[in-house]
Amino acid sequence: MSHAERILSEGSSGLADAELVRLVLGARDQLVAARLLARGLPALRRATPGELLLTAGMTAQLSARLLAALELGRRVALAPPADRRRLLRAQDVAAALWSQLAHLPHEEFWAVLLNARLEEIRCVQIARGGLTQCSVSPREAFAPALLHRAPAVAFAHNHPSGEATPSGEDQRLQLLLDEAGRALGIRVVDHLVLAEGGVHSAVEGACPAPDPVSLVPREGLG
Repeated sequence: MSHAERILSEGSSGLADAELVRLVLGARDQLVAARLLARGLPALRRATPGELLLTAGMTAQLSARLLAALELGRRVALAPPADRRRLLRAQDVAAALWSQLAHLPHEEFWAVLLNARLEEIRCVQIARGGLTQCSVSPREAFAPALLHRAPAVAFAHNHPSGEATPSGEDQRLQLLLDEAGRALGIRVVDHLVLAEGGVHSAVEGACPAPDPVSLVPREGLG
């Protein structure tokens, strides 16, 4: 297995420093990475373009590539944490999806991935259906949460009829999702039905539509 394949399948933490440098440079010569690391990682972090060019085997292009990688790593380390909104109530979850779902002429099923503090990671469309139904399996519903390692998830779908009361099929699906979540170790926070007439939460029951102020996009949120 190549280094690139190992990173994609297992992550980069298992690679040695020299292997990481070789990947950044795209260099085949193992000695180039060894020379760059001869004085340790702190010295490499402080290296100037001139010092890199004095290293045997280093060209201007390789030096620029390494400097760019070092600077990117520095910026990532110093970057402030993302401003993620906490979705603590049914209306918070509804506000995250209202503009995408509430007024559609067909049904869609979405998952809101959450971290342990119930902060939004991302919203993912799971399935698209017709006027009165959207078929979803637990396997499909939890796939994004497993992929992104989200410890919690809220589900939501819309009713084009404008009536948010869950159907018998909605309630059966909710039972299946709760059971699957317990088996997978993923907390199912809620399952919402969104409609022009309001919101229904599996946890809180009938709720009003989100307040218009909560629907205004905030800077930095995707």
